[in-house]
Amino acid sequence: MDVAPRPRHHLVGLVLLASLLTFPTQAASDEPVQITQEDGFTPLFDGKTTDGWYNPYEWGKVTVEEGELRLTANRKFFLVTRERFGDFVFEGEVKVPDGPANSGFMLRAIVGPNQVIGYQAEVDPSERRWSGGLYDEGRRAWLHPLKDQAQAQAAFDRTTWNHYRIECVGDHIKIYVNGVLTTDYRDPLDQYGPLAVQHHGEKGQTYRFRNLKVKRLGRHGWTPIFDGRSLEGWTIQPGGSWRVEDGVIVGENNAEEPRHGLLVWNQPVEDFTLRLKFRAVRGNSGVYFRSRLVENDPVAIHGLQAEIDSSRDVGGLYETGGRGWVVQPPEELVAKHLKTGDAWNELAISAHGERIVTHLNGQLIIDHRDESAPRRGVLALQLHGGQTMRVEFKDLEMLTPVEHAR
Repeated sequence: MDVAPRPRHHLVGLVLLASLLTFPTQAASDEPVQITQEDGFTPLFDGKTTDGWYNPYEWGKVTVEEGELRLTANRKFFLVTRERFGDFVFEGEVKVPDGPANSGFMLRAIVGPNQVIGYQAEVDPSERRWSGGLYDEGRRAWLHPLKDQAQAQAAFDRTTWNHYRIECVGDHIKIYVNGVLTTDYRDPLDQYGPLAVQHHGEKGQTYRFRNLKVKRLGRHGWTPIFDGRSLEGWTIQPGGSWRVEDGVIVGENNAEEPRHGLLVWNQPVEDFTLRLKFRAVRGNSGVYFRSRLVENDPVAIHGLQAEIDSSRDVGGLYETGGRGWVVQPPEELVAKHLKTGDAWNELAISAHGERIVTHLNGQLIIDHRDESAPRRGVLALQLHGGQTMRVEFKDLEMLTPVEHAR
């Protein structure tokens, strides 16, 4: 970053929920809907058997009755698809029992003996009404709760069948409940895995599911943009120095050098999701994106950067040659999740349209919409001018399509 006045902007927060779906909603009914393949969906449940599903737990009862999957248990368990999915649109209906109840639809799950972890579209008919929120089962807990989001909280009706639509493309997850958008979230952690339905473990309760179908949209995966051996594909801009040591990009500068040092990726970027590991040994660095190179300027670049250092501002957004600080993250959040000493930290940056999201070691740091920022430009790593510094990078990867829809 550059030295500039640092007004504090507490703009952290999840994106505002959209109002309603633009496609027709499915009305709740006691009659199962006949699923066809005309709209690009294929059934996940044939209404007669559990073909294509399995229970990885030693407990839990699964029956098929009246065109429904019914789960009964005294302990939490999940019924899991045998097929795995990357990018997809899923639709299904759930009906919860009277009394204490909680359930969910798992997506891109990770499955082991007596264990399922990962993303869950929540079914929560309790007084807080967080159905349609996004939960990370067995790991980070709530990613997108629905606190103080009245429209989303009102979408679920526990007295009848509820229709869920889940869209996953790359790091983008959207959840709709009965036609209402309840979650619009970006998270880069998991890109592939099975779907599952949940029994939360309420003793003797039965959860009912039907009309489960999916539209396959291909798959995203991580593509390296640093080969671990050389700086091929990158261009060095003085000052400072860049080199590769043992699979690590090392950048160094000294206090006598007034110029920024830049390592510029040779391909311009527009919409993208990037992740990398870094160690900020000394000084201040960052990742520029959608920026432009500037001649006859000691900074040599103008535009947005995601902050990298060893302090409170990691993952914040700064605009060199413009507004200065755009968003600074809460200090306590960074302090909680930033690893110190010789440990590597992972930073993920997602920029799609006007929305920019950063994660530090899996924790959401900022989720910001920036209408004034450019949509295309240079991607570069920074050495700050006028500082004695050393920064290290490795495992630089872009999230790209690796399999097309079929």
